[in-house]
Amino acid sequence: MATTARPDPAPAPPRRRGQPVTRIAAAALAVTAVAAAGVAGRTEVAASFAVLGHLHWLWIPAAVLLEAASMAAFAIMLRRLLAAGGASVGVRPMLATAYAANAVSVSVPLAGPGLATAFTFRRFTRQGADVPLAGWSLLAGGVVSSAAAALVVVGGGLASGNILVTAVAVPGGVLAVAVLVAAGAAARRPRLRGALERPAAWTLQQGSRLLRRPATEPRQTIRAWAERLSSLQLSPAGWTTVTGLALVNWLADAAVLAVSIRATGAAVPWHDLLLVYGVGITAQSLNVTPGGLGIAEGSLSLALVATGLGATQALAAVLLYRLASFWLVALAGWLVLLWLRRPRRTHPAPEQDPQRTPP
Repeated sequence: MATTARPDPAPAPPRRRGQPVTRIAAAALAVTAVAAAGVAGRTEVAASFAVLGHLHWLWIPAAVLLEAASMAAFAIMLRRLLAAGGASVGVRPMLATAYAANAVSVSVPLAGPGLATAFTFRRFTRQGADVPLAGWSLLAGGVVSSAAAALVVVGGGLASGNILVTAVAVPGGVLAVAVLVAAGAAARRPRLRGALERPAAWTLQQGSRLLRRPATEPRQTIRAWAERLSSLQLSPAGWTTVTGLALVNWLADAAVLAVSIRATGAAVPWHDLLLVYGVGITAQSLNVTPGGLGIAEGSLSLALVATGLGATQALAAVLLYRLASFWLVALAGWLVLLWLRRPRRTHPAPEQDPQRTPP
């Protein structure tokens, strides 16, 4: 059983500042480059806004519904992983967690993804999951989602005939799956678990010290976690369901891009669509700016122009896609977060009449 210790009064080791400074510099450079590109292509930008004024509006509800389906698939995937450990979470609370965590991830500069992970972890534990199950669900969900993204990029490379992209994406997906398989094998095989116990305990101890919350007896904590993880059972059919939901999450979002292109009146480059979409999610995953703001728009626009779309239609389609997949989802997430943090009203117990004799 894991125990929580009080903070150690000894001073914590100084934090490294090189990485935040590097990321801030990279973000500033990226924003400057995007601004310079916008100034240089201001004619195309103005023309793209003219295209936005003449959209085929019937496609707009389809884009919103597809993005809602993408978020729902991700939330149900996490719900299915928690159910493997016996935690039962309703669909609506899980959707609230997914939207709120996404808003934190894409809105907070630099630290957004880490804060979103901590928020989701805290929500899981409050909804009935123990610490090992919450951590395992986040790890498994991240790995399966990364593997599904790699499959989408591989599909895009094969459909477009770009073998180089396929060759680059395959190792990433294989590595993601290998991490999950290794963690599962370590939890179920005592000898392998014993070999990994010491480095895992050291990692836990160092991480706890950086957070200024050192854990006592980290090896016992790791052993308790491993025993809990070994009890988690997810059948092959369950893994297939989880992987399918992760693919729906990505493919529904890619369909939003296709619908956005169609709304501008342009022809959708079906053979290159997934490859173009892969460029966009790669730009977003760099976390140089919150939610890839500016970087994703520029990358997607250039990729669409490379497929043969006009610059004005490409930029208009990307702006519409980002409105549905980024701005509206982030706004919904912050509204959900405010609702989750609202003060709860406590109803006082009804006073009993002293003259009344209880039945």
